[in-house]
Amino acid sequence: MVQIAKGSRRAQPAMGFTMIELVVVIVIVGILAAVALPKLMNLGASARIASIQSLAGSIKSSLGLVKSLTTVRGVGAPGTQANITWVTASGGIQLRVWSGYPDRWCDGVAATQQGFVVPAAGCYLSTAGVVSNGYTFYGFGNNTIPGGDAGWRIESAPTPAQCSVQYTYNGTGVPNVQTNTSGC
Repeated sequence: MVQIAKGSRRAQPAMGFTMIELVVVIVIVGILAAVALPKLMNLGASARIASIQSLAGSIKSSLGLVKSLTTVRGVGAPGTQANITWVTASGGIQLRVWSGYPDRWCDGVAATQQGFVVPAAGCYLSTAGVVSNGYTFYGFGNNTIPGGDAGWRIESAPTPAQCSVQYTYNGTGVPNVQTNTSGC
């Protein structure tokens, strides 16, 4: 049995990584980044698509609620245009209604969405965008929503016109709500 004298040190193995170990780890991290990064980059598009689809669902629900409101309470107070009436929704919000459904202006269908504030100057016959809740609403006859329909866009999308919800209604039948997600 060998005894080590007091005060002497025993040789300890070297600590740390070899150059080969470091290179292997860097290569593995690089491969993982190359595979995962494209998937992470696409999350923005997926989030915008989900947002557009959610907004479309909210609009469709609102249409049913406004139609029910006008069926139960009556068509509302007459407006100055033919077949246009005004109804008071929950919270005292005044909605422009056309033949029982929200009209295609920001004081119509856009005002059905929670948190939307109608500009003080109004928006009837205006194609200017109104920003609210991360979307920009454009009234009927604009050149920013496909077909000139009323609708909402996500302006930060690669192609905002194709990352939108269209609201098509001509005063007869049931309004059409369509999503465009190819540009999200």
